[in-house]
Amino acid sequence: MKKRFLEAGRLNSPRGIKGELRFSCWCDSPYYIEGVEALYLDDKGEKKLEIALFRPQIPSIVFKGYEDRNSCAVLSGRTVWFDRTDPSLPQDAVYNDDLVGLPVFDYDTGAPVGTLVQIDESISGFFYRIKGESDYTVPAVDRYILRADPDTGIFVRLDEGLKTES
Repeated sequence: MKKRFLEAGRLNSPRGIKGELRFSCWCDSPYYIEGVEALYLDDKGEKKLEIALFRPQIPSIVFKGYEDRNSCAVLSGRTVWFDRTDPSLPQDAVYNDDLVGLPVFDYDTGAPVGTLVQIDESISGFFYRIKGESDYTVPAVDRYILRADPDTGIFVRLDEGLKTES
């Protein structure tokens, strides 16, 4: 089942005196959530924060009711979530959260390889952690990940160099 609320990022220290908080965005780009009207302090959407101002180029954010330095400081260090229905996802794109837990298959033979258990991000990109009879850490690039579809699974081409120690 797809999660409705996904992690947007972390609120950091205040910036200036008007309630602006530095924002570490965990989306592909802060511009992805530009236009979203609210973020949430929980993954159930129960603790809503209405956005008064969002500057993706910095990135920083001001929430209604937290429009001075002292009041916004209580939000520092908090993770915030967005409702997956608020921004529009580009066609043929999927959220990483929708891929974790999917079965992984060999693209050429259709044989099961394992399950995608985790997606890690590094400076060089994303890596899929696959657990099965053998475990793999696979760069999320076209050479290895040929198709990733939440309805049918993930189809890969693997080589021995991608195996990890169990």
